[in-house]
Amino acid sequence: MSILKSDRWVFITVTGKMGEGKSCFMTILAAEISKQMGKPFSYKENITYSRKEIGIFIDGEGEEKKGQAPEGSTIVADEIISMFFKRNWHDTEQSAGIELLNKCRDRHLCLMGAVPNFWDLDKALYSVITFRVHIYKRGIAWVYEPDENPHTDDIWHRRINEKSFSKRKNPFRDKGYVGTINFRDWTKEEKEEYLKIRNTKRVGTEAQSEKKERYSHLKRQRDELIRAIDKYARKTITGKMISELTGLNPQTITYIKGGQR
Repeated sequence: MSILKSDRWVFITVTGKMGEGKSCFMTILAAEISKQMGKPFSYKENITYSRKEIGIFIDGEGEEKKGQAPEGSTIVADEIISMFFKRNWHDTEQSAGIELLNKCRDRHLCLMGAVPNFWDLDKALYSVITFRVHIYKRGIAWVYEPDENPHTDDIWHRRINEKSFSKRKNPFRDKGYVGTINFRDWTKEEKEEYLKIRNTKRVGTEAQSEKKERYSHLKRQRDELIRAIDKYARKTITGKMISELTGLNPQTITYIKGGQR
C-alpha cells in the first residue's frame, strides 16, 4: 500500500503452469488491494485481455478521458503474454504500450499480469516490474523483487537463481526472494463470474500483433545474422545463447543455420 500511495505504481507479474491458479491469485489479491485503497473492483470492469484497453485504463480516450480508471485502481491483465510477447519486440504498438507503462506512475495504479513463463515477456518490461510472483502449486505463491543494484543487467538474478534452485529445489535462498503467500481458492460464485468474463472479453485478443508481413524483412535479417554468427563466432556464441536472446527454440535455430528456414 505504501508504494501505491507514493509517487510510484505497482506492476506484478504472476507466473506458473496452466491451471495452477494464476488468475485466481490475481483476482483475490486485486480485490483486497482495491478494498484497502477504497476503490471499486469487479471482474467485468477491472479485468482485461487487451493492450489497448490497458492504455485506456491508464490514460483514457479523448479530451474527456473516457474509460480512464480512477486513480489508485487495480487492473488485472489476465493474459499479458498476448500483449507484451518478446518475439513481438518490433511491434510499434507494443513499444508504445511499454513506454506508457513507464510513464503512468502518477496515476498510482496497480497492474497485475499473468504469463506462464516470465522470460517470455519483452525484456523492456523487466525494469518496471515491482514484484514477480510464481505460483508453485495451487494455493502457494512465491514472491520475488528485483535487485536495486544500478550496475547489473540481471536485476531478477536469473543466472544465479537457476543454479540455486536446481540444487535446493526451493526458493528460500534465492536472491530476491521475499516470501511465500498462501492463498485460498475461488468460491463457486467467483469462479463462475470469472469464467463468464474470460469467455467474453478474451475473444479476439489472441496474437495482438497483426503486422507480421510488414516485419518479414526483419525476420530475414535475423536469420542472416544467426547464420553469420554460426560461421564466424561459433566458438564464443553458442546456440543456447542465441536461443535465450531471440526467444527461438534450439531446433528452430538449427533449421536456420542449415538454411532450412
